Amino acid sequence: MLSNAELTDMRDTIQDYLLPDTCNILSISRSSDGSGGFTEAWGTATAGAACRLDTQNGKYMDLDGSVRSYKKLVFSLPYNTTITNANRIVHNSNTYQVVNTNEGSWIAVKRAEVEKI
Repeated sequence: MLSNAELTDMRDTIQDYLLPDTCNILSISRSSDGSGGFTEAWGTATAGAACRLDTQNGKYMDLDGSVRSYKKLVFSLPYNTTITNANRIVHNSNTYQVVNTNEGSWIAVKRAEVEKI
């Protein structure tokens, strides 16, 4: 078991050395259009979050026994970053939709699987 000091050191090291980029996390707001519908606007919820974008490649076996390849884009972010599937990430002028996060599965870094839009 890690002590609080060890965990803090690990988190600091990750942020200082393994998250070399920054990104903005966007959230959506919806406003009534006065006709029973709504309009959507994306705004910055978190600006300048430390991050790293990785590509994960692999293979899996389908139910019919065929082997299929996959490619995932995954952002690593500080462990305490607030992010859900409802967010988008802007990184190097590209926008990504969050499709999955690892909420509560690891205490040192948060990961968000994304799709480029």
